[in-house]
Order: sequence, then C-alpha cells, then structure tokens
Amino acid sequence: MITAVIILFVIAPLAVVIVSSFTTEGYLNFPPQGFSLKWYGEAFGNDSFTQSLITSALLGLSTTAVSVICGVPAAFGVSRLGGRLGFALEQIFLSPLTLPAVILGLGALFVLTSYGYNGTFVGGLLAHVIVASPFVLRSVLAGLQSLDRRLEDAAHSLGAGSFRTFFDIVLPSIRGSIISGAIFAFVISFDEAVVTLFLTSSRFETLPVTIFSYVQYSNDPSVAAISSVLVCISVVIVFLSTHFSTKEV
Repeated sequence: MITAVIILFVIAPLAVVIVSSFTTEGYLNFPPQGFSLKWYGEAFGNDSFTQSLITSALLGLSTTAVSVICGVPAAFGVSRLGGRLGFALEQIFLSPLTLPAVILGLGALFVLTSYGYNGTFVGGLLAHVIVASPFVLRSVLAGLQSLDRRLEDAAHSLGAGSFRTFFDIVLPSIRGSIISGAIFAFVISFDEAVVTLFLTSSRFETLPVTIFSYVQYSNDPSVAAISSVLVCISVVIVFLSTHFSTKEV
C-alpha cells in the first residue's frame, strides 16, 4: 500500500503534465479541454526549444563518453586496490553524490569562471562529468564484484598480459554494467538543471534550463509538450538501463 502511494506521488505530476499537453486551450489547465497535437508542433517550431534540445543531446552523449572513459578504469583500480585505500578512493569518486546540486553549481561557477570556461559547452561538459561519472563508477563496481577472478588467473596462466586480460576478459564480462552506467550518465546529464543553471549563457543553454526560463514568463501548453518529450525520452532510457542491469550481455 505504501509503495503504491509513493509511486502514485511520483507519477501523478508527470501524468498531469503529459495530459495537459494535449489541451486545445491556449493556456495550461487540467483536465484539458479537448484533444490536440497543436502544442507539440508549437514546441518543435520554437527555435529555443529545438536548439537547446540538440545541445542537451550532444552534451549528454559527450558526458557519457567521458564518464565511461574515466569511470571504468577508476572502478577497476578501486576494485583491485581494496582495503582502506580502495575504500577511500571510492568515497572520493562518489562524493559528488553527497553534495547538494546548488553547492556543486556554485563551485563549478567559480572554478570555470576563473579559467574562462563558464557559459561554454566545455565548461558544461566538465561539470556534468563530475555529476554523472559516479553513476558509471557504481555500476561498473557492481559488475566487477560479480566477476569471477579465476577467469583473469586463467588468462594470465595462458600468457596474456594485464592489458590483454583487461580488454579480452574483464571488459566483455562487465559490458552490461558499463552500458547500464553509460545510460544512467546520459539520463543524469540530459535532465540536469540545477548545476547547469549556474553555467548557462546565450551561447550555451540546455533544454531543462530553457524550460525553467520559459515558464517564468509564459504558461502556454507548448512547455508541457516539450516537457512530455523530455519525460518520455528519460523513461525509455531508464527502461533500457534496467534491461541491461538485469541481463549481462
């Protein structure tokens, strides 16, 4: 019963937004009056929405690539070190998960401004990698914990070096965990608003920030339409992540 209430509490606002996006009225209301796809056309005809959607997609893909490149070796090193040193490194790598997004945004703002990267795609990428890479690390660590170390020992006994063992034995064995972590990294980056809000500029603005800015001066249903698209994309990606996390490829 409690679980059902919690699920309803989470899903209800999303359902209201999605249903409201089909209204025929020129303002947001629930329940909607009539049924129309007009506002989806308005949303995709809005240059600010389409450009920021492209920016979010590119930023999400770039963040995913960098997070995987950094997260997989980091997870492998942490799992092999073990002990207090491995635990300490793991907590350092996962520390962004414990910090409020506002604090991370302010810190990124000060650091990136001092180096001239604030309000740029590169600055946003660096900030998003910090936010998203812990999810890759956690997913890969889980895969490494279930990996049979005897496979590596067998490879070494057959003459394979450390690098060949890593690429031929370890990586294929944890491929599902890597894909799952990568998908989560993309979702986190694609939906991130708070940290990005500190780093936005006329040259760099993601879709969540554009939606946040838009609702401050307009309440037409096009914002519900583009928000529905954002929700649907996230749901599909999370579904894929669940599939890969429950089935090692």
